[in-house]
Amino acid sequence: MPKVPWIAIGVATAPGRKPFTYAALDSDLRQLAIGAGSAVDVLSFALGQTRAVLALSAPLRPHLVHRANPESGLVNLGSYLRQMELELTREPDQLRPPPAGLPSWLHAAYGLAEQLESLGYVPYPHESADRIWLETQSQAALHSMLGIEPFDGASIEGRIQRQLVLRDFGLDLPDAMDFYEEITRYRLLHGVLHTEMVLPLDELNALAAALTAHLAAHEPDRLTGVGHSDEGCIYLPQKEIEKAR
Repeated sequence: MPKVPWIAIGVATAPGRKPFTYAALDSDLRQLAIGAGSAVDVLSFALGQTRAVLALSAPLRPHLVHRANPESGLVNLGSYLRQMELELTREPDQLRPPPAGLPSWLHAAYGLAEQLESLGYVPYPHESADRIWLETQSQAALHSMLGIEPFDGASIEGRIQRQLVLRDFGLDLPDAMDFYEEITRYRLLHGVLHTEMVLPLDELNALAAALTAHLAAHEPDRLTGVGHSDEGCIYLPQKEIEKAR
């Protein structure tokens, strides 16, 4: 009897009332679900999957994210991350426990990782498990996919850039370049721009994580692992071969 196809789930973390944004892709990179909420919302969705790889984008190992993109300062999340680096020790294959004073959304990310394992999600790589989780970092993943540091994600051009590269990697997303076709002098002067065709940053980050999960399930050779087995790894997609233009 053939196995149930893999579902790829990406989870991005950020400050706010809803600290998690999640996206799910089928084996053909079609979007199955996208949403935002609490750890309970993410866990409920993850628990409902028979066979899934979940990629969690959260700075659980900030030293590895800096190593992935040392020149860019991609995860400058404040002094508490630098303090984490100084204070914490870890055992092989274990997450570092969060230190005191972390923001609530980062505490939630650590808690989510622990609860995933209690629900039967085992750390990647694993040859036989039907529920697997891995750590990624969406900003570093997008940097790796582009081959350059992305534009600021808070800007419209940064979101367009992210949506374009995700589309180039095979996700069924609207062509964000259509946004520019909608720009006219009249609309600029009247403040009317159709930005809805460009996805929000949190959703783009979740989709980048979901793509990473998809590659882990189907094309692991296209992933780069940053770190070593004795310190854990974060996983990033490799840059696509440049297409003919």
